[in-house]
Amino acid sequence: MKRLSLLCAVLLAALTTASTLFAAQIRVYVSEFAVTGAANKDELKTTLQTLFASRLSTDAVLSVDSPVGADVLVKGSYIAFGKVFSLDAVAKDANGRVIARAFQQGESQDELIPAAGRLGQGLAAEIAAKVKPGVVLVPQPAAAPAAAPASDLVRPGAPQPGGDLVKASTTSDIVKPQDLSRTASGGWMSQRLTGTLNGIAPGKAAADGTREFYVADEQALRLYRKADNLKLVAEVSFSPRERVLGVDSADLDGNGTPEAYVTIMDGESLASQVWVADGNSLKRVAAKLPYYFRGIALEGREHRIYAQQMGSDKDYYGDVHELVKTGDRYELKNPVKLPRFGYLYNFNRFRDGAGNSYTVVINEDGYLIVYSAAGEELWRSADKFGGSVTYFKREDLANVRTSGDPFRWIFLEQRITVTPAGEVVVPKNEGMFVIGNNRSYKKSSVYAFAWNGSALDEVWHTKQSQNYLADYVYDAGRKELVALEVVKKEGLMDKGASVVAVKRLE
Repeated sequence: MKRLSLLCAVLLAALTTASTLFAAQIRVYVSEFAVTGAANKDELKTTLQTLFASRLSTDAVLSVDSPVGADVLVKGSYIAFGKVFSLDAVAKDANGRVIARAFQQGESQDELIPAAGRLGQGLAAEIAAKVKPGVVLVPQPAAAPAAAPASDLVRPGAPQPGGDLVKASTTSDIVKPQDLSRTASGGWMSQRLTGTLNGIAPGKAAADGTREFYVADEQALRLYRKADNLKLVAEVSFSPRERVLGVDSADLDGNGTPEAYVTIMDGESLASQVWVADGNSLKRVAAKLPYYFRGIALEGREHRIYAQQMGSDKDYYGDVHELVKTGDRYELKNPVKLPRFGYLYNFNRFRDGAGNSYTVVINEDGYLIVYSAAGEELWRSADKFGGSVTYFKREDLANVRTSGDPFRWIFLEQRITVTPAGEVVVPKNEGMFVIGNNRSYKKSSVYAFAWNGSALDEVWHTKQSQNYLADYVYDAGRKELVALEVVKKEGLMDKGASVVAVKRLE
């Protein structure tokens, strides 16, 4: 009995001590961060909130999940100017009095997490020195919102399930999504394909409706045949030194079978290849071509292959040229003049009703820009478009002090398509979070715009997909969009997975 009494006394003392220690901690609530100058602000707000709250907790400071009962409220901000960023935080007591301020700066996204750690430690030390635990912040009840007056505006209707296309109204500024097609009546999706695929291009189409597609990942080129499902017909693999950046196709020799133009980096040099479907196999036509490739239908006309070279110190060197096949040789002809920041992977051209020519590009920050034939900037989008995780690296020791990386990472851009009707089609990958050179996208749509003489107006966009769009094919003849989507990212023990989805555009 004495032992039981002694044990109870010890437990009571321990619980009392623990309660005292817990009560002695200063309870701090970190609100969402304000984010300026960074992509995907919504995700970054909560990510920084969680990151900073975990770094703020110490023996004296306890991070809590709610402002109710908190001794201190902390508000933070993240401001980015190019690669340079600043993290700022301010702590206020129950009366709204500022008790601590702190900031950290960095010159690259690789420094973000260490900067958050230093900021949390510094602010926690100031809070512990100036605040006594137990001062509870009681939030004031919010005033009830006034009833909204009746509106004359018609709210956009909800899109019908299964529709692949949302069309903007042409008679009103109030957009009403319309159910123009249903997946069951026209759309199609393949089975799961192994790997995080990065490129797709059309192959030969048969009279019975069977179609072939060239599909690539970083280490292989595949030939698929589409009927009721997607059948793998042939596959070729490349050496570990070689990295596939993309695949495009065109029938340059005019024999009825499009060739696959595969852009390949061998180490830090271009060593691209040309392949063609030969029955149920793939046959190599050319190798070690020092060109980037992209299939483009300038102004919505004939689809051709264009190429650009790499310089010793420039990632894209010289003019963009049309690739022409003469016998067994490939030559660069018919240079294309581009605006100052235009290069092979970020441009196309369209014409207006009067026949005037314009160039549209996606700039390095992701904005659509329209230039006149004279190179004058006419319009710039408010939203960002494009977005790709496909990249290659080149040694860049001259900037290692500022970048912290001995290599320069070059990300390719999504293709811009111009339809025969003059519409500009461009993808939009969203949900991006970037730390250093690591990119991640979670959802995507494809948009079509028409030039109204002053700006690009939206004509339609596809229903948002919850997957990253790696590449796509716009088929004007069939009025279809063939999308290559990554449904599962590659992991340490998993190759990832992709699908091919056909979306009707009528």
